[in-house]
Amino acid sequence: MKALVVYDSANGSADQVAQAICSGMKQMGFTDAVCKAASAVSPTDVQGTDVLVVGSPNGFMAGRKASKVIRNAAGKSGLKGVAFETRQANSAAGSLEKIAAAMSASGIEVLDKTYFSLAANKALMDGERDMAEAYGRNLPSRFQ
Repeated sequence: MKALVVYDSANGSADQVAQAICSGMKQMGFTDAVCKAASAVSPTDVQGTDVLVVGSPNGFMAGRKASKVIRNAAGKSGLKGVAFETRQANSAAGSLEKIAAAMSASGIEVLDKTYFSLAANKALMDGERDMAEAYGRNLPSRFQ
């Protein structure tokens, strides 16, 4: 199976999470897992993808580039999706719900939605990168 892990990042936290998720997937045999910034994803990248993991920071403009990737995947039969966001621990979900809704509207089966916590300085809290990697290790079992 081929996985594409896409991130839209403002301060570097979402890309750290995406890279950790991708690393975890590769550790579990998902050797075709690729991690890319949303702005660098082409329609060709989406072709042949079985799993689309999309994330961004929580915020007003967050997820716009990621939404374009999702629209390019619209109508692809059997595509599974996961949405994630980075946000401060006490913040309400924002881009997470938008990404999941865009996936559903595009015919992508959303298997999970999750978030990773940021400290007050908007950096990942201690341990969150490790949690993202563990999350990535657990994902392949959900797609088989």
